[in-house]
Amino acid sequence: MSSGRIVSACSFLLAAALGCAAWVSSAARAQSPVSASSSAETSQVRFTGEVYDGTVFDREVGHDLVFRLTPLTGDAAGGWVIEIVPKAQPPDEPAEFSAIATPPYHFYNERYLAGAYGYSTKEAVGINPRRFNFVLTIADDHIAESVVNSELYPSAASDLEKQRIASQAAGVNLGHGELRILKSRVRFGKDGSSDAIAYLKFEVALNFSPGLTLAQVLAPKPPAAH
Repeated sequence: MSSGRIVSACSFLLAAALGCAAWVSSAARAQSPVSASSSAETSQVRFTGEVYDGTVFDREVGHDLVFRLTPLTGDAAGGWVIEIVPKAQPPDEPAEFSAIATPPYHFYNERYLAGAYGYSTKEAVGINPRRFNFVLTIADDHIAESVVNSELYPSAASDLEKQRIASQAAGVNLGHGELRILKSRVRFGKDGSSDAIAYLKFEVALNFSPGLTLAQVLAPKPPAAH
């Protein structure tokens, strides 16, 4: 066989091999799942964590948000409050997205992992799971604050103003979260000191698109009769 024919045959075999490799690679990509890092942000996130007395727990959860357990001070010392905060805080004032969307607003609610408002520390760790809501953006936080203030401190607003507020509340979409305590350890106070939660192991599930609005949270509908 001449050298020209040998080169031609080798070229044909090389092209065929490359074509086959490309087909195999393409088929493998089609069958293998897309990794979470390369896909769009998911609407649901689940993770576990641990926290010790007096320390902060932070976890980035996507959507430019951070889940945080912040140690409480004052009468509720010895525990934490659940928070959802933006990764980039506004320059004028720190923002927190769950307090405005999780009633009740002036009493104990499930965001408090601590003894407070008449609950003992031991009773507090027995409330399980903990459910909370949160707004998703700084803009929605401002709108929600205006709506909630109008609900908490009603004034002689006109019917038109009430309609506007109701429309705003219906337009604020919320995320929903649930924290489940897996393990806990309470440190009982001595010599007059208060009890404290010394340790928590927990699981958190967040849903960023549960179909929930601020209007539904502020005026929940009664369950349908069966």
